[in-house]
Amino acid sequence: MKPGLKFGLEPQWIKMYNAEMQKAFRSVKVPKGFKAHIVDYEKFLTIRFYESQWKDYTEAQRFKCVQYMVNVKKALESLGAIVAIDPVLDLETPQDRLQRRRRK
Repeated sequence: MKPGLKFGLEPQWIKMYNAEMQKAFRSVKVPKGFKAHIVDYEKFLTIRFYESQWKDYTEAQRFKCVQYMVNVKKALESLGAIVAIDPVLDLETPQDRLQRRRRK
């Protein structure tokens, strides 16, 4: 019997992301100040990061962040997951609004 089924859960409610994958995700060293999340879509996972923090980084910092996401992707794929990287264009920050008003 599969672990998720022993509690009477239907197969479609079993998530792909498990404790072993969480351990692999946390084992990869995160660049200072960078935040990424794992989103479970049941059949695949995404590594989600946000544009608002990305835009202020130097090219070297961005490279480290990309290396981090690739290492996380490889670690999760080694455990059998299908993984995509998902950039999010989040809402403008108060600084963005202020700069836009100054340009007018």
